[in-house]
Amino acid sequence: MKRRAGNLYFIFTGVLILIVFCLGLGTFIASAHENTDGQMVYKYYKSIQIQPGDTLWNIAEETMTSEYDSTAEYVCVLKRMNNLTSDDIQAGQYLTVAYTDTVYAE
Repeated sequence: MKRRAGNLYFIFTGVLILIVFCLGLGTFIASAHENTDGQMVYKYYKSIQIQPGDTLWNIAEETMTSEYDSTAEYVCVLKRMNNLTSDDIQAGQYLTVAYTDTVYAE
C-alpha cells in the first residue's frame, strides 16, 4: 500500500511539474528589446499548421522578422527551432515561427 501511494506521489509530482513548465513557456516565451527609435520590439513565437503547397522558404519569406538579413538565414533558424534536418515539410505538420510586435513609446 505504501509503495502504491509513493508511486502516485511521484506521478502527481511529475504531472504538476509538467503543467508548471508548460504554463511557464506560454508566459515567458517572449523577449523584448528597444530599437533605435526608442520603440520596444517584442518577439513572440507561435505554431502554424503547414498547408498543402507550403514550402519552408515561402513560410520563411512570410514570417521573417527584421533581425534577419536574408531568407536563407531565417530558413536555417526555422530548421533549428523545429529540429528539421532538411527543407522538406508536409501539409498538416506544425511549425514554430517567430513574429514581432512593436510598442511605440508615448
